[in-house]
Amino acid sequence: MSAALHSIGALLFITLGSCGSGPSSAGPGERPWGENPPSHVLFLSIDTLRADHLGFYGYPRPTSPRMDEFAEEAVIFDEAQASASWTLPGLASVLTSQFTSTHNCLSFGARLSESFTTLAELLLSAGYDTACVTSHVFVTTRHGLQQGFVHFDDSFAYPAVDPEDGITSEIISDKGIRFLEQKAAAEDPDPWFLWLHYFDPHDRYMEHAGISDAFVTPGERDNDTIRRDLYDGEIRFTDMHVGRVLDALQETGFGDDTIVVLFSDHGEEFLDHGSRGHGHTLFRELVRVPLVIRAPGIAFGRIETTVRTVDILPTLLDLTGLSAMPNVAGQSLAPLMRGGDFDSEPALAEIHPSGAPAQDCLVEDRYKLILQYPQGGVRRLLFDLRTDPEEQVDIAQEHPQVCERMERELLELKKKALERGAEHVPARNLELTPGQLEVLQQLGYGGEEGQ
Repeated sequence: MSAALHSIGALLFITLGSCGSGPSSAGPGERPWGENPPSHVLFLSIDTLRADHLGFYGYPRPTSPRMDEFAEEAVIFDEAQASASWTLPGLASVLTSQFTSTHNCLSFGARLSESFTTLAELLLSAGYDTACVTSHVFVTTRHGLQQGFVHFDDSFAYPAVDPEDGITSEIISDKGIRFLEQKAAAEDPDPWFLWLHYFDPHDRYMEHAGISDAFVTPGERDNDTIRRDLYDGEIRFTDMHVGRVLDALQETGFGDDTIVVLFSDHGEEFLDHGSRGHGHTLFRELVRVPLVIRAPGIAFGRIETTVRTVDILPTLLDLTGLSAMPNVAGQSLAPLMRGGDFDSEPALAEIHPSGAPAQDCLVEDRYKLILQYPQGGVRRLLFDLRTDPEEQVDIAQEHPQVCERMERELLELKKKALERGAEHVPARNLELTPGQLEVLQQLGYGGEEGQ
C-alpha cells in the first residue's frame, strides 16, 4: 500500500481538530463504525528500555513510578520478545507484524517498502485520524516508517535541530498533550491513533537536575557503573514525561475509551554478556522488552506466556473490532488478555551486525536457541530459561535433540518469512552521506549495521 498523506517536519497541531479521518468505505456523512466508534489508540514507545530496569518487572530502583502506576491497571506481559535488538527492524516489525526477513530492514540504509501495509494505514483506512511524534532518526520519513500517518512530526529526530543536548522527552509529551487537548476541544467523535516515540534512555546518557542524583551508586564508581546510573536516571526522566501524557489522557476525557500500549523496541547491555549497547547480540537483556496494554473492558493482570512484538498489530485490530490482516507473522493476544484459550507461537529474532556474524534466535516456552553464523559454520547456544533466565550457561552440548528440533523450527520460520517478503516490492536502500553516518556514530551506531 502506498504511503498516506503525511506532514514532514513540525506537526501543525492546530489543524488536528478538523482533519479528515482518511479514506473509508462509508458514504458521504456516514461513519464506517455507525453510532459506536471503536477505541482510540495511544502508542507509547520508549527506545532502548530494558524490561528489568522497571519497577513493575521487579527492579528495586525507583526508575518508573508513573509507568508502575499505569501497569497496575493494565495487562503486563512478562515475556515479550522483540524481533531484533535495534530500532529500525524492531519497529518495522511492530508496524507490519512481519519478521525482519520479510520487511528486510536490516541495515542503516534500509527503508520500509511502500508495498507493506502498516498499522497506521490499516487504522487510517478504517476512519482513524493518525499522528506520530518521534525523536529517533530511524523512525522518520527517511526510513519509511511514516506510512499511514496523516500527521507526522520527525523534526526532533535529527540532532542538528534537537533541543539542547538532545533531550527530547519533554517536547514529545508536549506535542502529544497538545494533540489530545485539541481533539477534546474539537469534540471530534472520530477515533484517533497517536504514536509518541521517546528516545532519551538511548546512549549517550544525560544527567537531569533533581533526578539523576537519586541513582548514583555509593562509593567509588567505574565508567560502567556511571553509565548504568545515568541510564536509570534517563528512564526516570522519561517516566515523568510519559506520566504527563497519561494524566492528559484522563483530563481530556479520553482515558476510558483509549487502548494504551506501552512498549520498547529493544533493550540495552551493560556487560551482561561482555559488551555494551545494543544491536550486536540477541541475548535476553536486548530482546526481552516491556509490553503493557490497557484496554477498555479488559481486566488488569500479568501474563507469563511468551509473546512477541509482532503480535501487537493483530491484537489492536482485534481489540478495536477491525478485520484481521492475513499473511502476517503475529497473532492477536486479545484471547490471552481475556483469559481464553491461546496457543503461544515461537518468537523469532534476527540481526546482521557489522563486523560480527549474523544471528538468529528462537524462544519457545522453556528454551531459547541462538544461532550465530561465523564464516563457514554455525555456532549454537541453548539456554534453559526456567533455571537460567539470564542466559549464562550454554547447555547446547547436553541437549542436542532440543537444538536440532528448535533449529528446524527456526529455519522453517525464516523460510516462511522470506517467502512473504518475496511477495513485496523491495525498497531501494538509501545511500547515507558521510555526515549522516557520522551522526549515527555519535548516537552509538558503528559500522554499516545496527548497533
